[in-house]
Amino acid sequence: MIRTNNGKTVSKLAIKSLKANRLRNVVIVSAVVLTTLLLTSVFTMALSINKSMERAKMKTAGSDFHGSFKYLTSEEAEKLIRHPSVKEYGKTVLVGNAIGDAFKSAPLEISQIDSSIAKHSFVNFVEGGLPDGENEIATSTWILDLLGVPHETGATFSLDIDIDGKAVSKEFVLSGFFEADQYVAMSGQAFVSEAFVWNYVSHIDPEQSKAHGTYVNTTRLDVMFNNSFGIEKKIRNVLSDTGLDAPYGVNWAYASVSLFENPMNVIPYVALILIIMLSGYLLIYNIFHISVVRDIKFYGLLKTIGTTPRQVRKIISIQANRLYVAALPIGLASGYGIGRWVASLMTAVSSEAEPAYSASPIIFIGAALFSYMTLRVAASRPGRTAAKISPVEAVRYSGVSGGGGRKVKRSVNGAKLSRMSLGNLLRQKKKLLLMLASLSLSITLFSMIFTVISSLDMNKYLNAFISGDFVVKAETDTRGRIDKSRSALTADVSRALGAIDGVEGVDNVYFKPDTFAVDDTIRAVLEPLAAAEDPNTPSFTSILKRGEIDLQLHGIDSGWYDVIQKSDIVAGTFDRKKFNSGDYALITEAILGGDDYISYYKPGDKIKPDGMEKSYEVMAVLKVEALYAAGTKHYNTAGYKVFFPAAEFRTAFKNPLILSATLHADPAKLDQVENAAKAITDSNNGLTMKSREDYKKELDGFIRIFQTVGYGLSFIVALIGVLNYMNTVITGVITRRNEFAVLESIGMTRKQMKKMLVYEGLYSVLFTTLIVGTAGLLLTYLVAKNIAENMAFTVFHMNVLPVAAVIPMLAIISYTVTVYAYRMLSKATIVERLREVE
Repeated sequence: MIRTNNGKTVSKLAIKSLKANRLRNVVIVSAVVLTTLLLTSVFTMALSINKSMERAKMKTAGSDFHGSFKYLTSEEAEKLIRHPSVKEYGKTVLVGNAIGDAFKSAPLEISQIDSSIAKHSFVNFVEGGLPDGENEIATSTWILDLLGVPHETGATFSLDIDIDGKAVSKEFVLSGFFEADQYVAMSGQAFVSEAFVWNYVSHIDPEQSKAHGTYVNTTRLDVMFNNSFGIEKKIRNVLSDTGLDAPYGVNWAYASVSLFENPMNVIPYVALILIIMLSGYLLIYNIFHISVVRDIKFYGLLKTIGTTPRQVRKIISIQANRLYVAALPIGLASGYGIGRWVASLMTAVSSEAEPAYSASPIIFIGAALFSYMTLRVAASRPGRTAAKISPVEAVRYSGVSGGGGRKVKRSVNGAKLSRMSLGNLLRQKKKLLLMLASLSLSITLFSMIFTVISSLDMNKYLNAFISGDFVVKAETDTRGRIDKSRSALTADVSRALGAIDGVEGVDNVYFKPDTFAVDDTIRAVLEPLAAAEDPNTPSFTSILKRGEIDLQLHGIDSGWYDVIQKSDIVAGTFDRKKFNSGDYALITEAILGGDDYISYYKPGDKIKPDGMEKSYEVMAVLKVEALYAAGTKHYNTAGYKVFFPAAEFRTAFKNPLILSATLHADPAKLDQVENAAKAITDSNNGLTMKSREDYKKELDGFIRIFQTVGYGLSFIVALIGVLNYMNTVITGVITRRNEFAVLESIGMTRKQMKKMLVYEGLYSVLFTTLIVGTAGLLLTYLVAKNIAENMAFTVFHMNVLPVAAVIPMLAIISYTVTVYAYRMLSKATIVERLREVE
């Protein structure tokens, strides 16, 4: 066979064919833009929110280094630094811990770090910097507040430091200070100079201090690799190559770490991407399929003059590539902009994240790749159809697959338009299934999103923060503590609030921090956790060594009883009358870290907090977040909260602290009560007041964001479905123009023709309704219920309103598109259409 260089001819033919189908091109470009836009926005949103969450987690982890090698000698650290995989590093020398009453509940670690550690550990100095002199030190502002030291470089203060079991007292000069979140970090940090280490620490043998468990004068080497994928494997390779055996840590804040630990985390994103790709595929495939059917005679004629099947496929492939190139920049740019906007909205309402935007190449490469895959897969099947068909078959091809011999339908009353319409629709089963799949998918997605949004329960949200109309609170520090000597919410203030005209009742919450001795039950839970934890952050080990866990004791007035829901109770039941007897207590589960919770005790067990004189029977075990509004909103690791009736609490503790006072007001006097209560709180420093309306506005903001994201996504998918439907109807009418011409030639009127087409459209709507009303609603129920049950402040309500509202709209669209398509068809005379067959 003689090969000819006809590539340019094929390319020119493809481009000319492309120019001849401008309407189709616009629809395909729109489909690719929408698909790319959705993919890009999802990638941008996911990676940006992930980056925000990573930054928040990194502050808890202490740095953004990929990993660390622990308890090294200086020689071992130098050997590891020289490994080619290590791209950046920082060194920390462990010195000891501050000792004294101030640091019993807020530990302070003393170490010597270099500038790289400071940079990667979010140590941004407000003033000054790392110390140089032997008597200089740098620390955070909250440590200075704890010690009563002014925020001024040059300020002097003394510290007692435990260095390998020996107490060292030293007068320090503040070389610099930085802001740090007291809640987030595992402990406070203070940094001394290399000169201090040389004089007080360098003589200590690192191997001996490791044996003693103090780890003084050991070096921690924090490292960065090329990327965050496979951090643990890279660390092990470094240790293997250098021949060292040292403990190491992997920065758990990186999403790649949690992803490999639990690949299930990525399933929602994969599902969303697949839905988008499927929606785009259905539209693009349908357009190309109908385009090929319409131009099949053109491809048949090409084959008569020697065009090979491969060249026919190449013609369609070139057209697809050209349209993809035209659509890609628009989709990427608009998708990235929308993704950043949505990410900013989501992080604005998240207390766990701070704004951070990703411009990773993965966003654009991933979106471009997935949208291209969607386009090529969608275009390949019609391309194969055009390539396979013979010239003779092409003349008679109409896109309707033959199903064997024709069946003769007999009728007494003649053909009925409704039956003809149904028959016409069902003989093109493949096209019908694609159209129904696209429409049903978009309606079902909208139904899911609407159901989840409608399940957001305002009262459940408000009850988690406020049980009345107004709440007045005593200010707590960042660890949820109240200074009793400076507490402004006294019994007198509470009585003054209750005396306001229009206040119908006041519900107080009394509070006392306490401890509970670690018994055999608690020890059985904590000892396995202590054995498995990182020695550098020995939280459970410290608790066992201390021999007690932290408790938060609360006394609640009866108004809070209504806040306790069945869904808040893990075990047992809540009986108001028995609880008021003063012999019972409610306890919450304990937080063990992350999403791990446990209850040390079960209903019927007896507990006796260290500060109380009698034992109480556990009536019920509550979820950690139950009675959230009544607490300090602070949680102690391994500790739990206990709730008593207010009267019993006042009996057990004389003059207890009042944490909050909730006001129940006459609805007709809300403004009057608010103004009077605000006057009282403004005149007492240390008091804050919020209304139910304030919290309602916060939820309204969240709902608006949720609606914007959810409805925006479903609107675009719905738009793809509607475009698919419109394209199917219009091109279907065009490809059947010969058939309609024949029907008109044997006596069918134009009115009957129009009526038959309208019937076909309504049958499509009916089939869509049947699919959505059965499988769609079942899918909505299963998916939306699962999502709602795992979201805070939602009460699942199955809602058929989206389907009921969308179907009439779909019927209107169907009628409008059908009439438009028929008018396009009727522009040509019957003679002109019949001649096309020839």
